[in-house]
Amino acid sequence: MIEWAFKAYTSGDWSVSQLHDELTSRGLRSLPTPRRPAKPLAVSTVHRMLTNPYYKGDVIYRGTRYKGNQPPLVPAEVWYQVQSVLTAHQHAVEATQVHGHYLKGTVHCGQCGSRLIVSNAKNRHGNVYCYFVCSGRHSKRTDCTRQAMLIEDVEKLVEDYYTRVQITPAQQDALAGMLHHEFDHLMASETEELTRLTANRDRLEGEQDRLMQAHYADAIPLTVLKREQDRITAELDKVTQRIDAHYGDYADARAHLDDALGLLANCADIYTRCDDTNRRLCNQAFFTKVYIDEDDELRVEHNRPFEMLLDPQVNANALTWLAEDDKARTSTNIDVGKGSNLVRGVETRGLEPLTSALQRQRSTS
Repeated sequence: MIEWAFKAYTSGDWSVSQLHDELTSRGLRSLPTPRRPAKPLAVSTVHRMLTNPYYKGDVIYRGTRYKGNQPPLVPAEVWYQVQSVLTAHQHAVEATQVHGHYLKGTVHCGQCGSRLIVSNAKNRHGNVYCYFVCSGRHSKRTDCTRQAMLIEDVEKLVEDYYTRVQITPAQQDALAGMLHHEFDHLMASETEELTRLTANRDRLEGEQDRLMQAHYADAIPLTVLKREQDRITAELDKVTQRIDAHYGDYADARAHLDDALGLLANCADIYTRCDDTNRRLCNQAFFTKVYIDEDDELRVEHNRPFEMLLDPQVNANALTWLAEDDKARTSTNIDVGKGSNLVRGVETRGLEPLTSALQRQRSTS
């Protein structure tokens, strides 16, 4: 039933509430425990299930995502498409407009930079032809001479682009290896701060223990114990939050990069299977702008972190890094500067796959 739920939701024809009702009618129940009998799932539980990376074979431990040993229940591309549909439903208000199109707002004129807008032309036989036209030329705001383009031709150009930029498993492994190596270096550079925080936490916990022992020995009254324990607890919470943030920021950034690489390794396959609404989300995730030049060539401005992941120099560095032995990987002979910039530039909020990643507009997912 879980496999069916994921596959059904990719169609875009189900809301989470409708899917919940169907799963309940099919008999899906929670596992019983000694204290609680089996019962139908809540709608929020179905939503969490659809967003849980465990079902595509990943395990999250202490904020870091690992490839699990368990066989995935759903293929990765299905899981990512489910994320895109979830976001599409959240942003459904954007989906329908007069003369709307999923590329509208993304594609721009390569000559003057103006947005391309949709124009429907009807011939004398009543046949309608859909074009993208330059809004600058259409409104006479610019002296642009760009001719109208058939929408289906522009769609094909963007589809072909995804095919060209989809990375291979070897490239994915190389980029992931190099970037995680850079994360390790960044973590190591902050060990002094982490050591100080950890020592402060140990001191506060020791102080708590001594207060309790003093109270048990009737050395301090309960009111003093409570006041001091409240003070120590407040300080301890601040220190613990900073320690958790120390690990959490890097863990979130690692997960963000892993999600982006997973998306990049399947982008052409996902885009081919997407409906129009989810193609819009894909394009919002990957691009800030796509320019259509006069010779029907694409010039693109990528969203973060894809502008770095698709940089030829970064990919060359990654493949070089992968080919070296452990000693060479840690040497300064390999230029991983761009990798370092990418690591430092990643948002720790994470890519919401084919969603608000795909909205990073977050855009991201």
